[in-house]
Amino acid sequence: MGRRRKKRKLVARRPRKTIPSVFQCPNCGKIAITVELNKPTNGVKHAIVRCGNCGLYAEMDVPEIFQNVDVYGRFLDGFYSGTLEYDFITPVKEEKTEELA
Repeated sequence: MGRRRKKRKLVARRPRKTIPSVFQCPNCGKIAITVELNKPTNGVKHAIVRCGNCGLYAEMDVPEIFQNVDVYGRFLDGFYSGTLEYDFITPVKEEKTEELA
């Protein structure tokens, strides 16, 4: 006669923390800021920061080693200190069009 088999306990693994790709807008408070980085030229990247909700738009040149989070941090510093030039562009919203057949 054999013993009853013990059930194996599953150990829950924590998910790895990742760097965010969408950030909170300092103007409207929504989580809608995206950062685009262009390819580096001469050790400098051109970054574009946009808000999909209120249309906040800014461009800046950053060092080649900067990631999206670093650019967002520099954007916030400039926004709150008033040294960053930014603009408001109306966000592009896709409208559904119905075709009549």
